Amino acid sequence: MLLAPDGPERPALEATGATFLPLQHLRRKGLNPLRDLALALELFRRYRQQGVKLALHFTIKPVIYGSFAAHRAGVRNVSTLTGLGYTFLAGKRTNRIVRLLYRLALRHAETVLFHNPDDRALFIRDGLAAANRCAVVPGSGIRLADFPLTTYDEAVTGQFLFVGRLLTDKGIREYVGAARQARASNPELQFHVLGPLDAGNPAGITARELAAWTEEGTIIYAGETDDVRPYLRRASVVVLPSYREGCPRVLLEAAASGRALIGTDVAGVREVVQPEQNGWLVPPKSASQLAKACLRAAAAQDRLEEMGAAGHALVAARFSEAAVIAVYLQAAKPRAAGNGRKEE
Repeated sequence: MLLAPDGPERPALEATGATFLPLQHLRRKGLNPLRDLALALELFRRYRQQGVKLALHFTIKPVIYGSFAAHRAGVRNVSTLTGLGYTFLAGKRTNRIVRLLYRLALRHAETVLFHNPDDRALFIRDGLAAANRCAVVPGSGIRLADFPLTTYDEAVTGQFLFVGRLLTDKGIREYVGAARQARASNPELQFHVLGPLDAGNPAGITARELAAWTEEGTIIYAGETDDVRPYLRRASVVVLPSYREGCPRVLLEAAASGRALIGTDVAGVREVVQPEQNGWLVPPKSASQLAKACLRAAAAQDRLEEMGAAGHALVAARFSEAAVIAVYLQAAKPRAAGNGRKEE
């Protein structure tokens, strides 16, 4: 059974054989206490009505309010933090509120899974979750059959690709700055951007900014897509200059497809990008260092296919869908009375 806001993905989810029940009160943005209380009550009622025995919660609001609801309903609770996100990393007041909510909610979670060891260590260090209940799951899992290894015969030489929502904390401004600097040294390089604007997000860039970047020729904007694979195949290097990640799916998909990577040396990204093996790591928030890495990658064209193959092997070994399922099956096993899970 799946609980989520209704949307265009519903038919595909139901086609898997799952029962989909739309949530009325889940809003991704905002900290309206009345709306969030309504979400907790809605989840509580659903858990009771459907006879739920184990709830798997994902992302911030379902983790927090779903944990409260599951505890009240007597339901076992496994919560996954896919990343810390803007709300957790925002200003001091918001940060304090979110930390308090996590601390209260995660006391009721049987297992708390994180997408990278840095996030896990932070929550344990700050007393937001008990160490013996915390573990790491390698992202959301990549189905390797959907992202087969492709050769560089399909790639366009000198084409870089950014994929993601156009947010400041995804590093889009640094990507554009790096494009300007790198193209000043090598005008043949192309910097493509694929992903949506997010106007309601405080970290979102504006349509006017995006138009200015495209009009000046710094980037080539490809809009949005339901299938990223053709864009990955045409790219020589996939770039994610994010400020922090959980486990960046775009880099996993790019690596599985056999593309070299450039990422920032931050939580989540450093789990996927292995310097000089499948890509390059650069300091966050530095357009100049990112530009230098792009120029190094462009000069290493003869190494890119080898690096892409190394990335594919890494995804197959550590980040496959099978590896993720194994973690959840283990987490779903009831704990023995009085015993806690060992740290992983």
